[in-house]
Amino acid sequence: MKTGFISIVGRANVGKSTLLNAIIGEKVAIVSSKPQTTRSKIIGIYNDNNIQLVFVDTPGLHIPKNKLGQHMIRQANDAMDGVDAILLVVEPRSAGRTELSLIEKFKTLHVPVILVINKIDKVKKADVAKAIENYAGLYDFASVIPMSALRKDGVQIVLDELLPLIKGDGICYYPNDIATSQTIRQMASEIVREKILCDMYDEIPHGVAVEIESFREQRTKSGEVITSISVAIVCERAAHKGMIIGKQGKMLKKMAAEARRDLEELIGTKVYLECFVKVKEGWRDNERMISQLQLYDE
Repeated sequence: MKTGFISIVGRANVGKSTLLNAIIGEKVAIVSSKPQTTRSKIIGIYNDNNIQLVFVDTPGLHIPKNKLGQHMIRQANDAMDGVDAILLVVEPRSAGRTELSLIEKFKTLHVPVILVINKIDKVKKADVAKAIENYAGLYDFASVIPMSALRKDGVQIVLDELLPLIKGDGICYYPNDIATSQTIRQMASEIVREKILCDMYDEIPHGVAVEIESFREQRTKSGEVITSISVAIVCERAAHKGMIIGKQGKMLKKMAAEARRDLEELIGTKVYLECFVKVKEGWRDNERMISQLQLYDE
């Protein structure tokens, strides 16, 4: 058995979660076009014959503006300790302050790092070549892989380059039939938040958390299984509550309908989803509220 742990790091919105989903072959992390979509470490598990690779998707590195942001940065940094390899995901352009800071940290870790230049489908080949040249002068990467995670172009190359770096200890850390360590409740919460990220604008999504109030399965007299989920959408301001609900409740109904469809596909049963909105002012700077919402792992 060859097993290993790989951390996926990079600045916000470079496609780390898209890459994780492409590697695992199913959706284990939510994605959106907005930065800081990932708030906590997401475990994705790749199994193939006698190989198990445990990928840790981390929050995008950014300058934290509140205590939640500080927890996100700490999780991203902690995820680089004790792993077998690191995937640094970047866009096809020159390294910025975030990448330079990560490279300085790599020099102290003594862990092989693969540079993944994502989103090459969005730029000219000359831009990709320029990015490769720029990064080549900054660090001795184990390999450099231009790819498009969205199109799944280059995923197999990433796996092929990773395997020789994994020494493995022969221990199977997770059952070989699961793709993530997240519970169904956690994934349900993230699916609802994904719809908020995709449908809402400006600063509102970043001040929103999703709390599962209840989650239960019931069997009808006809034998059909129905999963009933009650979800609290937590926002920071009373004004945001009205915007999330929308005129005549249309926005909330739209997001709930989109989430319900994804939840039915995830769970495999008919889903009854109840969503309501409540205000917790300043929750992103309140340690107790952040802990209660269970948005990060210690």
